Amino acid sequence: MSKADWNENVAPVLIEAVPLCHWGFTKSRRLLYVSGNTDIFGRPPEELLHQHVSMIDDANRSWATRLDQVFSGGAPYDKEGPRAEQHQIILHVPIYTTDGRVAYAAGFSFRAGDPVPGIRELELAALAMLQVLRTERARTERFLHDVVAQCLSSTGLQLELLRLEIEGYQTQTPSRSVEIQQALAEALKRVRMFSSGEDTESV
Repeated sequence: MSKADWNENVAPVLIEAVPLCHWGFTKSRRLLYVSGNTDIFGRPPEELLHQHVSMIDDANRSWATRLDQVFSGGAPYDKEGPRAEQHQIILHVPIYTTDGRVAYAAGFSFRAGDPVPGIRELELAALAMLQVLRTERARTERFLHDVVAQCLSSTGLQLELLRLEIEGYQTQTPSRSVEIQQALAEALKRVRMFSSGEDTESV
């Protein structure tokens, strides 16, 4: 989405109707992002990120059922509400790939009575969020690869040299140095997995 599209089509609408909360589910029914007032989920945003829908679902599987409907592509969008106890309108909008598959389910909640943007504006807002996530992911990957991984590798090498130096003065290597090396190796492995995208699902 171009900056002109955002400025002309999305920003004016969202300024008039700011959602209470907005989120996105992947095809595996995990929260890709969540922002705003998360009272409808009963948990703070930091506990929700990357969690499966079952974490927030009720006994009737209301959330899972709604996501199944969105990902089936059977309806252009899913709307519920407002609930009497929450006074909110909840919408799910399917986000399609170029070949017509539903890749994400973007969700929004608005106060009952507040203006609600049209589906096209919500689609564009969700696409803008996905674009921001991809940009930030790329920046994070570069930082982890170029800075953090190099620092961990260097620290591991320095620790190994220190271990060899200590062994020259005593017969047994302190077990603590081995534990530190193992922790560094695990951290480096995780950084490399993140940088290569192995910790994320493909859609």
